Amino acid sequence: MYISKISLKNYRNFGNIPFEMKLKKFTTIIGSNNVGKTNLLESIGLILSQDITMFRKRILQVEDINYATRLKFKQDILNQSIPFDKLEFPEVKVQLTFEGMDNKQLSVVGDWFSTKTMDKAKLTYVFKPTNNFDREAWVTKQRGNIKLLMSERKGIKQEDLLKFIEFPIKSYQYIIYGGNDRTNRVDPYFLSMLKLELLDALRDAKRELIANGDYKLLYRILNQGEENAYEDIKEVLSDLDEKIRGNDQLSDIRKTLIEHLNKISLQGTGENNIDFHFSTLETGDILKKLSLIYGQEPITIDRNGLGRNNLLYISLILSRLAPEENIDTCFRIVGIEEPEAHLHPHLQKHLATNIEQINAKRDDLQIILTSHSTHITSSLNTENMAVLYRDGSDIKKHYITDGFEETKKGKEHRRYLEKYLDATKSSMFYARRILLVEGIAEQILVPLLFNLSYGKTLDSIGCNIINVNGVAFRHFLEIIRNGYFIKCVVLTDGDVGKKSENRAVNLKNDYEKPYSTIKVEVNKETFEKELIEANKSGLGKEILLEALNHTRLNKGPEYAKEIKNNEIETDIFFGMIEDYKSEFAFNLGDEIKNVNKDAFQVPNYIKEGFEFILD
Repeated sequence: MYISKISLKNYRNFGNIPFEMKLKKFTTIIGSNNVGKTNLLESIGLILSQDITMFRKRILQVEDINYATRLKFKQDILNQSIPFDKLEFPEVKVQLTFEGMDNKQLSVVGDWFSTKTMDKAKLTYVFKPTNNFDREAWVTKQRGNIKLLMSERKGIKQEDLLKFIEFPIKSYQYIIYGGNDRTNRVDPYFLSMLKLELLDALRDAKRELIANGDYKLLYRILNQGEENAYEDIKEVLSDLDEKIRGNDQLSDIRKTLIEHLNKISLQGTGENNIDFHFSTLETGDILKKLSLIYGQEPITIDRNGLGRNNLLYISLILSRLAPEENIDTCFRIVGIEEPEAHLHPHLQKHLATNIEQINAKRDDLQIILTSHSTHITSSLNTENMAVLYRDGSDIKKHYITDGFEETKKGKEHRRYLEKYLDATKSSMFYARRILLVEGIAEQILVPLLFNLSYGKTLDSIGCNIINVNGVAFRHFLEIIRNGYFIKCVVLTDGDVGKKSENRAVNLKNDYEKPYSTIKVEVNKETFEKELIEANKSGLGKEILLEALNHTRLNKGPEYAKEIKNNEIETDIFFGMIEDYKSEFAFNLGDEIKNVNKDAFQVPNYIKEGFEFILD
């Protein structure tokens, strides 16, 4: 069994229009900060979490209700022309759809079927006003207060009036129901058989790895077995207590303590009889004294590095999922936020690969992983990878391989992406704008040219530059064509006079015209020639010659003496750097980093690309 779809409405940054997303047995969710990845995982916890803290979180706070929805509600309260019975009191709704149940799971979800074929089940959490909440009286009171305020404060602005409308959060309650019927309240016993384990991004791994509290992870794992599982330890502890009572040193200390207690406390109550013991024989108390040591040269958790503790923490979670006949759980979902925490890149890749393999071997386990790490995402199956992104005020999703049809061309695009979406190129999914370029020279210089033109970096506007190492732009543009609505500019060579001179024109016709989010800017020949042509004289010429001097230590100064005050000849200059493009790009970059905007001219086709990105 697995959650095949989630629907969210009015929960935190998810608005009044329901956000719906298909989920897979293993799903990787990526995207920029504050786009809603954590909120999506925590919304599942509103239904499935058995953690005591989540029970409390089911009763939402005002801030858990979408801000824009609350604002519109208050504006409607201010609008006296809207009758109270037409006012829509915000409801938070989270709905999970389950598929692929086995026989045991079918017996648990039997009351929650949502289709006549009984192949899908639903659980829904709703947070809304109670049935006995007097909406008319509440609205009348709020509007009366506003009228009084307006009469007392002439000219008060509407945005100030909104602050005086109290949201009726105390009159809200939650229900969890199964299937399509709101009256079909879920039995807590059956709900407890479906469990969520959530490793949040701010997890305290060290704290969870010490079993000194009922809700610590290590204690919960140790305590999930049978009561008689630790009888042999109890026998040893019982013998140890006998030894403690017979120890002469401890007996002397005991007598001394009793003597002093008798002097300063009431006599005859029997309360002053004390003794030493190592541990009670209660299983829970025994387990709380256990801790882990780790490594070939074992050290305690307190002395362990953050990276090792995080690996151990994740391993404990996964070990807790091992099937146990005596545990009445038929389905688990694990949400892991930022597994890359404190891990170096090699370990990140290794961890990602192994988590995916663990999930594949279990029919009763679903894993949802969120990450900001390109090392993690580049190591996982792109079929299971979805991007969350903002489109205006809306949150949208897109599976990376969506839209790739099972045609020869579609399969070719998919194979290419799986092979080449390495740690660098997968960064495109964390941006809202991208620049696709042909090679290393553009990758080095285009960001500097943007900074020179606008006095800010591409990073500051959420734009990534992706070097496709050639002209394989179509593979990347297919992702955008298929529904990932991100602004994209392609900077490519026109290759005039070559066999491939129609390539760029075809690219422009196929992608730029049908899709308003894509712009293909084409130069005449090559990137370097365009730079030279735009800076043949003046300050630009001096900058180019200085970069040439550092690239070609002999030919550079010779060429500068040869042309003297004449303009640079494009073909001759290009011939001297053609086999040194990347080195020249580095040297030119050093030269233009500290010059003013007018010193070096940016070619027009690049300027137009920048303008499109900024628009």
